Amino acid sequence: MTFFNRLNFSRYVGVSNILILSLLALSGCSQSSKQAEKNWETTGVFSEEAEAFYLKRHADLVEAYSKGQFVATYDTEIRIGEDLVAKTLPRGEGRISSEGLARLTDYAALQNSDSFIIYMDGKVVAETYSDTTTPDSLINAKSLAKPLGVIAIGRAIKAGRIDGLDQPISDFITEWKGTEKADIKIRNILNMTSGLLPQDRAGGPEDILNRAYLHPHHDEVIIHEYPMPHKAGERYEYSNANSELVAVVISRATGMSYQAWLEKEVLAPLGAPGGLIWLNREGGVAHSGCCVKLTSETFLKLGVLILNKGQWDGKTFLPASYISEMTTPTDKNAFAGMGVYNGRTYKEYRGAVNPEKERDFTAARHSEPYLDKEILLFDGNANQVVYILPSHSAVIMRLGPRPKAETQWDNAFLPNAFIRSVEN
Repeated sequence: MTFFNRLNFSRYVGVSNILILSLLALSGCSQSSKQAEKNWETTGVFSEEAEAFYLKRHADLVEAYSKGQFVATYDTEIRIGEDLVAKTLPRGEGRISSEGLARLTDYAALQNSDSFIIYMDGKVVAETYSDTTTPDSLINAKSLAKPLGVIAIGRAIKAGRIDGLDQPISDFITEWKGTEKADIKIRNILNMTSGLLPQDRAGGPEDILNRAYLHPHHDEVIIHEYPMPHKAGERYEYSNANSELVAVVISRATGMSYQAWLEKEVLAPLGAPGGLIWLNREGGVAHSGCCVKLTSETFLKLGVLILNKGQWDGKTFLPASYISEMTTPTDKNAFAGMGVYNGRTYKEYRGAVNPEKERDFTAARHSEPYLDKEILLFDGNANQVVYILPSHSAVIMRLGPRPKAETQWDNAFLPNAFIRSVEN
């Protein structure tokens, strides 16, 4: 079995002398948040077969990347939500000049986009797709899986399966009771202040970043091996492990697998079709910080949900207070909330890592400040961006592979060009 049929790396992923940036995941089984003490606790002890499986995956990944191949499917990818019935958003005319719309769609095409959609005043007013993409095509979420996970946690809180954002994560990951990780709260994994090891380029197969991504029991790797160099709440550090912990919290809080919870509590009520998600092994644990594939409109709907302050079809999908928590930055990073970034403060090169760091390997260029000072973003790998513009009742989305280097991606162009094209 090969790890990838074809291999795909985002701007967060690179290999140099077998250096691989990892995307992490974690999940588990349980009864409910009130029965967390009865959870089966993992051991972190792995069989020779599991370690051999991991080493083969790692070797396959490195070999594929060395040949310039890109990901199409993961080795244990499963279908989710096969029976879900899709309900599309309304379509209609928009208040955008024809010249402005042409400028926007031309830019999206230039930037190697699979899909480009504009939602405005309650309806989709423009959408374009590449020659190989349709509205039904499944798009690799990459880091857009992170706000999806935050929304899934919000639904679990609303359902009473999680007490709230300040509940200790050790109520669910009981293996951490009595350790320094017992101080991590739910909000810390959502706003990247857990203290867990930051994301970076990884080394060989012994590197924890690789083990936490590729191991067939990567949930146990994260629970038992993953370092915590800072105290919980002490500082912001982008780490995929934070988002991957969502899966274990959901499964142990609800008694359902992460993918089953997504189907029932996120996709179905949004009227979204199913998709694909990667498990760490056959019958194993789903990744929650990456590796889910959904339709373009599904990702658009997540942005519309934020725009509508948690309301969907006249009902409260998420409380406005939770949306406020998602979109409000902490004092540890003025750009980042919970799965959502903002552009109120201008910085020419800004990415996901701690803004105090000089080297930001995730940084995207912003040629100018955002014109909408209330702008919010889902800002993922490969410049997959969902711009939410409250001041203009709009959501603008660009999905697809990483733009080519020669086209010089500008993270401010699309929302600003849109605003300049709006006809009053």
